Order: sequence, then C-alpha cells, then structure tokens
Amino acid sequence: MIENLINFIKSRKFIYSVSALVLLFGVLAFVNYLNDQKNQEEFLLFVAINEEFSNETETAEDLFNRLDLEYQNFGYELITKSVLAKKALDESSFELALDIYLDINEQLQSSSIANATKNVLKEQYVENIIRLYIELDRYEEGRLFLEQSNLKSPRFYELGGDFYKSFSENDLANQWYDKALDSDLNETQKNLIELKKPFNE
Repeated sequence: MIENLINFIKSRKFIYSVSALVLLFGVLAFVNYLNDQKNQEEFLLFVAINEEFSNETETAEDLFNRLDLEYQNFGYELITKSVLAKKALDESSFELALDIYLDINEQLQSSSIANATKNVLKEQYVENIIRLYIELDRYEEGRLFLEQSNLKSPRFYELGGDFYKSFSENDLANQWYDKALDSDLNETQKNLIELKKPFNE
C-alpha cells in the first residue's frame, strides 16, 4: 500500500491534482485580496467625499452635482447621502434633501440589511420625507407616499396625523392619531397625542 502511495505521489495525476489545488487556493486568495482592496478603496473614497462636505465654499447642490455618491457598500452610501441631505436641509435646499431621502428610502427597500435595522432606518427616512412634503406644501405626493409606506408603528401613525393636520384634513388627522392611541403607549405619550388632535369646526 505504501508503495502504491509513493507511486501515486510520483505520478502526473498527483502533481496535477496538487497543482489544481494550489491554483484554486491562489485564485481564492487573490479574490479575497481584491475584495479587501475594494473595501479599502471604498473606505478611502468614503472618507475623502465626507471631507468634501466640510467645504463651506460649495453648496449641497454643488457637491451633489460634482461628486459620485454611489458605492458598492450600501452602508457608506447611506451615511454619505444622509450627511449631504443634512447639509441641504441646513441650507434650506428642501427639494434636494427630499430627492436624496427618497433615493435612500428606495435603495433601503432592496438592501440586505437585517429587517430589524431596516425597519428602524425606514421609519426615520419616511419621517424625514413626510416632514419635507409638509414643508414644501406637496399634499398629494405626501399622501400617496404615506399610504404606500405601510409601516405599522405608533410613531408612524402619529406622523400621519401630523401630516393631515398640517393640511387641515382634520378628520383624517384624527383617524391617524386614533391609530396611534390604540397602540401600546404609556399615558404620557397618549396625552401628548391627544393634545395634537384638531377639533372639527
């Protein structure tokens, strides 16, 4: 048996098998290296772009038009676009901020982020978007977005109430506030929502 093993080791079949294995490990190592390089490159790009945001001579609109904000790593993209949206808000560029938040929200739907984290993020971005629709006085778009968001949380229902109240849709506002009140809230939270409810004239 030992003699057969020695003969196999000496054979071309063994040499080719080992060569193929070495080649496979080499390819895998190279792929991992490329991934590490790509991750490092993306991180350096992320740092460089975010440093650009501190440039006070350029507006958010200028930066949005000049910089490539697309990453393969969605986490970097989410943070970068969120920072730029905040800069746009600080400059009262509400249309730009809305466009950025809508883009983030759309990408968030198909991202591989864990559902629990995704729901928290989605609720935050949905609120930002609805608040901007209120600020921009865009009722119909806001109404459609609110209905399509399909979240089920006390905060979301309260947000819906705020939206309709801001457009003097008191019946709808109270319906949404009532949904929030029917949720699992403490008495303080319920009292605050009750105070928000508009009176029908």
